[in-house]
Amino acid sequence: VREIVSILDLDVLFYPCPRNGPNFRPKVLQMGGKQQFPYMVDPNTGVAMYESDDIIKYLTLTAGFAMIGRMGKGSSYTPSKLPPQPLELWAYEIIVFLSVSIELTYVSLFQASPFCKIVREVLVELELPHILRSTARGSPKRQTLYEKVGHFQVPYLEDVNAGVKMFESAEIIDYLRATYVLS
Repeated sequence: VREIVSILDLDVLFYPCPRNGPNFRPKVLQMGGKQQFPYMVDPNTGVAMYESDDIIKYLTLTAGFAMIGRMGKGSSYTPSKLPPQPLELWAYEIIVFLSVSIELTYVSLFQASPFCKIVREVLVELELPHILRSTARGSPKRQTLYEKVGHFQVPYLEDVNAGVKMFESAEIIDYLRATYVLS
């Protein structure tokens, strides 16, 4: 689902729900009736749904994408304090190549920024709400980020709660852990 969000260049407010996360998992149960993930609510239409494939179909209006689920990092909860306001992450995780021939149309997905991925995984592990500003190749949001900070580099994190603005995945991860992990 996160990958299709990047492909479609969408801005999305994520409420991470790692295993044993106490903050947002109960909300999903309350809203949807079961603790199953991912769970999507489109505030523009009121549509709510589970199942990655259904969400992807909804977002793309086509049934042609098959995404492989991610295991491991970002799936287990680390106790943390919630920020008053969501953090903002400018990032992209994949590049899309679309090839068309008479017999075949296919999409190839390639990991583009492992640095963005590891920052997102920490945001999920810490269950920190964040707005993902997808900046895949060709996205006009790249120019927006350039105008905002003077150059294009991702990941870029803004924490409005502390006035922090930073690049470099290792520094971002250190900041997130030092600021939000409960001792």
